[in-house]
Amino acid sequence: MLCDVTEASFYLNYQSPATLYRLLKAGLLDDYVEMHDGQVLLRMGAKGKSPTLAKRVRSLINFRGGHELFMFDPTEEESLQKIRDHWEEQKLKELTEAKQ
Repeated sequence: MLCDVTEASFYLNYQSPATLYRLLKAGLLDDYVEMHDGQVLLRMGAKGKSPTLAKRVRSLINFRGGHELFMFDPTEEESLQKIRDHWEEQKLKELTEAKQ
Protein backbone atom coordinates (compact mmCIF):
# COMPACT_ATOMS: atom_id res chain seq x y z
CA MET A 1 0.00 0.00 0.00
CA LEU A 2 1.35 3.41 -0.98
CA CYS A 3 0.44 6.70 0.73
CA ASP A 4 1.55 10.27 0.37
CA VAL A 5 3.44 11.70 3.34
CA THR A 6 0.44 13.47 4.85
CA GLU A 7 -1.74 10.38 4.64
CA ALA A 8 1.04 8.18 6.06
CA SER A 9 1.45 10.54 9.02
CA PHE A 10 -2.30 10.28 9.70
CA TYR A 11 -2.19 6.47 9.64
CA LEU A 12 0.78 6.51 12.03
CA ASN A 13 -1.19 8.74 14.43
CA TYR A 14 0.88 11.90 13.94
CA GLN A 15 -0.76 15.32 14.06
CA SER A 16 1.64 16.64 11.43
CA PRO A 17 3.85 15.10 8.73
CA ALA A 18 6.92 17.01 10.00
CA THR A 19 8.64 13.95 11.50
CA LEU A 20 8.25 11.93 8.32
CA TYR A 21 9.55 14.83 6.21
CA ARG A 22 12.56 15.14 8.54
CA LEU A 23 13.32 11.42 8.21
CA LEU A 24 12.89 11.62 4.42
CA LYS A 25 15.24 14.59 4.18
CA ALA A 26 17.86 12.71 6.18
CA GLY A 27 17.56 9.77 3.76
CA LEU A 28 16.49 7.35 6.48
CA LEU A 29 13.33 6.23 4.66
CA ASP A 30 14.81 5.83 1.16
CA ASP A 31 13.89 2.13 1.09
CA TYR A 32 10.21 3.08 1.51
CA VAL A 33 10.02 5.86 -1.11
CA GLU A 34 8.44 5.37 -4.50
CA MET A 35 7.89 8.16 -7.00
CA HIS A 36 4.67 8.33 -9.00
CA ASP A 37 4.07 11.24 -11.41
CA GLY A 38 6.54 13.36 -9.44
CA GLN A 39 4.84 12.69 -6.12
CA VAL A 40 6.63 11.07 -3.20
CA LEU A 41 4.74 8.01 -1.96
CA LEU A 42 5.67 5.88 1.03
CA ARG A 43 5.29 2.10 1.10
CA MET A 44 3.43 1.28 4.31
CA GLY A 45 3.84 -2.49 4.31
CA ALA A 46 6.81 -4.81 4.62
CA LYS A 47 8.80 -5.80 1.55
CA GLY A 48 11.07 -8.80 1.76
CA LYS A 49 12.87 -8.67 5.10
CA SER A 50 12.34 -4.94 5.62
CA PRO A 51 9.87 -4.03 8.39
CA THR A 52 6.71 -1.99 7.92
CA LEU A 53 7.08 1.79 7.78
CA ALA A 54 5.64 2.07 11.30
CA LYS A 55 8.29 -0.25 12.74
CA ARG A 56 11.06 1.58 10.86
CA VAL A 57 9.91 4.99 12.09
CA ARG A 58 9.60 3.69 15.64
CA SER A 59 13.20 2.45 15.51
CA LEU A 60 14.45 5.86 14.33
CA ILE A 61 12.73 8.30 16.68
CA ASN A 62 12.67 8.97 20.40
CA PHE A 63 9.19 8.76 21.85
CA ARG A 64 7.70 11.21 24.25
CA GLY A 65 5.50 9.85 26.98
CA GLY A 66 2.20 11.25 25.69
CA HIS A 67 2.40 10.10 22.06
CA GLU A 68 1.46 6.66 20.87
CA LEU A 69 2.52 5.64 17.37
CA PHE A 70 -0.10 3.49 15.65
CA MET A 71 1.68 0.40 14.36
CA PHE A 72 0.03 0.52 10.93
CA ASP A 73 0.31 -2.70 8.92
CA PRO A 74 -1.85 -2.98 5.77
CA THR A 75 -2.21 -6.73 6.31
CA GLU A 76 -3.99 -6.35 9.67
CA GLU A 77 -7.74 -5.76 10.05
CA GLU A 78 -7.34 -2.95 12.59
CA SER A 79 -5.25 -0.97 10.09
CA LEU A 80 -7.71 -1.63 7.28
CA GLN A 81 -10.52 -0.38 9.51
CA LYS A 82 -8.58 2.83 10.11
CA ILE A 83 -8.42 3.32 6.32
CA ARG A 84 -12.16 2.72 5.99
CA ASP A 85 -12.94 5.16 8.80
CA HIS A 86 -10.70 7.83 7.27
CA TRP A 87 -12.35 7.36 3.87
CA GLU A 88 -15.81 7.68 5.42
CA GLU A 89 -14.77 10.90 7.21
CA GLN A 90 -13.43 12.36 3.96
CA LYS A 91 -16.64 11.51 2.05
CA LEU A 92 -18.80 13.03 4.80
CA LYS A 93 -16.65 16.16 4.81
CA GLU A 94 -16.94 16.48 1.01
CA LEU A 95 -20.73 16.05 1.16
CA THR A 96 -21.03 18.63 3.94
CA GLU A 97 -18.90 21.14 2.03
CA ALA A 98 -20.88 20.55 -1.18
CA LYS A 99 -24.17 21.37 0.58
CA GLN A 100 -22.86 24.69 1.90
